[in-house]
Amino acid sequence: MRLDFQEHGAVIPRVEAPVVQSQSPPPLRFDMPTRVLTTLVALSAGYLAVMGLAFVGDAQGLALVFAVFGIVLAGFYGLPWVMARVSGGLGADAFERKGAWGMDTASGYLTSHAALAQILTVPVLMLAWAVFVLAII
Repeated sequence: MRLDFQEHGAVIPRVEAPVVQSQSPPPLRFDMPTRVLTTLVALSAGYLAVMGLAFVGDAQGLALVFAVFGIVLAGFYGLPWVMARVSGGLGADAFERKGAWGMDTASGYLTSHAALAQILTVPVLMLAWAVFVLAII
């Protein structure tokens, strides 16, 4: 214990705060199977390929637009993978499972089929829209 002197001659004991061990944050993890992530990447690449075929004869300015889209998609899928790899969160059993594969969301737990439908709805519709645009042009 250490004594500190204050004004007017009062002496009070000084108590040090206990040292708290710092806790590192948990490793970043993908919360979906590799097959689902691969399907998302394939659908996005398919969307870019079909839209590229649809507008292949147009001005060269569209090539820059598609290059930007490709870079954005690479960053969209690549950055989380890199962050998870650096933090040590990638692995075969990186996340706890509740029986079959599923996903915890803000509205509750989704089974594997419900989660897959929720994850793939927009990418499948985007690819269908690209095929529709290709058919029109």
